[in-house]
Amino acid sequence: MRLTSTIYIFCYCFLLMLSLAQNASAQSPAQPNITLQAKNTKLFMVLQEMEKQAGIYFSYDGRLMNRDSLVTLTVTQQPLTSALQTLFGNRFEYQQQGRYLVITPDMPRLALTNTDVTTDGNSVSVSGLVTDERSGERLMNASVYEKEQLAATLTDEHGYFKLRLRPGASGSVSLTAGKRLYHDTTVHFLQSVLVNARAGTAAYQADRSRGNRVERTGLGQAFISTRQMIQSLNIPNFFATRPFQVSLTPGLSTHGMFSPQVVNKVSLNLIGGYTAGVNGIEAGGLFNINKRDSRYLQLAGVFNLVGGNAYGLQLAGVHNRALDTVKGIQLSFFTNQAERQLSGLQISTIHNRTQRLKGVQVGIVNVADTSEGMSIGLVNLVRNGFYKISYSATNLANINLALKTGTHGFYSSLLIAANPSFHQKFYSFGLGIGHDFMFTEKLYLSAEADYQFAYTGSWDDRWAQGKLLLNYQLTNSISLFGGATYNKYSYTGSQPGYQTRFRVTADEYYQRIRNHRLGNPVQRWIGWEAGIAFNSVFKPALKKTADISKAWYVGVAATAGIGWNQPFRMVKGADLLFQRDLGENLSAILSTGYTLFTAPPNPLISRYDDFYLYLKDLKIVPLRAGVRLRTGSSFYISGEVGQAFGNTPVYVVQPAQSSYYINYQTRPYRAWTYAASAGFSFKSGLEAGLKFDDYGLQTEYKQFALRLGYRLKLSK
Repeated sequence: MRLTSTIYIFCYCFLLMLSLAQNASAQSPAQPNITLQAKNTKLFMVLQEMEKQAGIYFSYDGRLMNRDSLVTLTVTQQPLTSALQTLFGNRFEYQQQGRYLVITPDMPRLALTNTDVTTDGNSVSVSGLVTDERSGERLMNASVYEKEQLAATLTDEHGYFKLRLRPGASGSVSLTAGKRLYHDTTVHFLQSVLVNARAGTAAYQADRSRGNRVERTGLGQAFISTRQMIQSLNIPNFFATRPFQVSLTPGLSTHGMFSPQVVNKVSLNLIGGYTAGVNGIEAGGLFNINKRDSRYLQLAGVFNLVGGNAYGLQLAGVHNRALDTVKGIQLSFFTNQAERQLSGLQISTIHNRTQRLKGVQVGIVNVADTSEGMSIGLVNLVRNGFYKISYSATNLANINLALKTGTHGFYSSLLIAANPSFHQKFYSFGLGIGHDFMFTEKLYLSAEADYQFAYTGSWDDRWAQGKLLLNYQLTNSISLFGGATYNKYSYTGSQPGYQTRFRVTADEYYQRIRNHRLGNPVQRWIGWEAGIAFNSVFKPALKKTADISKAWYVGVAATAGIGWNQPFRMVKGADLLFQRDLGENLSAILSTGYTLFTAPPNPLISRYDDFYLYLKDLKIVPLRAGVRLRTGSSFYISGEVGQAFGNTPVYVVQPAQSSYYINYQTRPYRAWTYAASAGFSFKSGLEAGLKFDDYGLQTEYKQFALRLGYRLKLSK
C-alpha cells in the first residue's frame, strides 16, 4: 500500500513538473545568445544587429530612446535580454510575444499596507493603504478591486480604501490594486491573515498604452464620470462576463464601479449606462455606452455609443455611433456614424457617415471616404466619387438645375426646374437616382429615374421621369449630355385661371372635385433633355483634431418665407435657440419662437346658405428639440421635432336677423411639428440659411423660409 502511494505521488509530481516546464517553455521561448562588439555606434544599428542575430523583432515606443545616440557595447554569447540589460541597465522590461520582443519602461510596483480584515455577519470588510513600493508614498485614485465579485473602489487623497465583500468559498478573499504607470499587485487574505502578495507581470502591463477611445469622445466625456475614467486607466485589460445588469445612470449599477469592465448578455439602463459591452440585448431610456463591442440588439431613446464593433441592430431616437465597424443596421432619426466601415445599412433623416462603405446609406447628407455600395440622399460626399452641377432644357421646362453626387455605379440627384413663361408657368423640385454605363473615360450613358413635386396653382402635381442621356466629356471639368425621356405627369393641382401647359377649365376642375371616380388626370409623352454640366471630384478629407467641445450657446433669428400651399402665402416669425456642443461636431438644440401665417386679403374661403367661413391669421408657438451637425468649418445641417401650439385659423359668420353674429372658433391648436434647416454659422456669430417648418402633418401649415440670426457663445 505504501509502495503504491509512493509511486502515485512520484507520477503526480513528474506530470506536474512536466506541465510547468511546458507552460514555461510556451510563455518564455528560449532566446539565442548574442555576440556583438560596438564602439560609438548609433543605437538603431546596434538594435538591428541584435534583431538579425536573434531572428526577432523589437516592439517599442520610439519616444523611449534616442535611436541616433552613440553607444558602446561588448557582449559574448549572452542571452538577448541580458545583452539588452547590459545596454540599457534597468530602464526597461522585456516580454517576448511570438517573434516580437516588447520593450516597455520599468514601472514601479504597488504595495498594500496597514491592511485590516473584519468579519461582519455574512460580509467581509477589507481596508488599508495603497503605496508606492519604492518610496512608500500614499497614492490617490488607485483602483482596488476583487475580480470574482466585481467589487471595486478608488483610494482617497490619503491612499486609504475600504471594500465590503462576500467571503469566498474557501473563506479567503483576493484584492488587486492597480494604477496607471504601475504594476498591479494582488493580495490574498484568509480570515484576518495575509496569505501572500503577488505583483503583476510585465506581460499584463504591455498593452496599457492603447487607452480607451470611447472615453475620449465628446459624448463619453459628457456622460461618463471622472471616477469611472480613472478606473479605466487603472484597470485597462481586465474584463468579465455576466448574464445581466441594471443601471440607473453610469456608476449606479448592479455591478457598481465595475460596470465598465463587464460584458453582459442582457443590459437594462433606466436612464443611461456604461458597460464593457453587450452580447445579447441592451436597452436604455436615454443612452447606452459600451467600452468595447455590441451584439446583437441595442435600443436607446437618444443615443448609442460603442467603442468597438457593432453587430446586429442599433436603434436610437437621435444618434448611433460605433468607433470601429458596423456589421448590421444603424437606424436613427437624425445621425449615424461607423468610424471605420459599414457593412450593412444606415438610415437617418439627416446624416450618415462612414470611412469605408460596403452597404447602403439613406439620409439627407451621406459621407464616405471610399464607397463600394450606395448612398441615397440629397447630397452624397464620397471621396472616391464625384459631384456634378448641370443645366439643361426639356420640352416641359426651359430651366433645369441638378446637383448629382455619388459614384458612377450609383448617384443621387437634387433637382429644381422652372418655366417662367407667362402662358406656361411651371415650377418643380425633387430627387433622382442614376447609374453610368462607361464606354470610355470620355463617353458614357446615364440611366436615371426622377420624381418631382410640381406647382401649377398648388403643389399637388407630380412629375415622374425615366431618362437615357448620352454624356461626352469635353474637358476634365465640362461635359455635354442629351437624350430621350419618358414622362408621366399628374396635374391634380392645376387650377382654373392659372396659365400653364396643364391648365383646366372651371367646369373640368369642379367636376373632378365632385366626382372622385375620375381620379387624377395624367399625361404621358416621350420627350427630350439636353444640357451642359460642370464635373469635379471630392477632395480627400483633411485630418482634424478631435472635437470635444462642451460649449453653451444662445441664439436669436428672424425668419421670412412662403407657405407650402394656398390659402396662406406669406409667413414670418422669430426663433430663440439654446445649443450645447456634444463633441464630434454634434450639438443638441432646444428651440422655441413665434410664427405668423398671414391670411389673404380676401379671407372668405367657403359660403353656405346660413353662414360663411372666413380665414384668420394663424399664430403658432413651437417647442422643439433636436441636433445640429457641422459638416465643414461653418456649414451645418439640423433637424428638430416637437409640439406646436396655436389657434384655429377659421371663424364663422352667421346671419342673425338684421345683423351678423360672429362666432369666433378659437379652439386651441396643437400638433406635432418638425423642422429641417441648413446654412452657415460663422465664427463672428452670424448665421444665415434655409429652413423648412411643418406645423401639422395633415395640414397646409408648412413653410419654406430664409433664416438670419446671431449666436452668442456662453461658455468654452
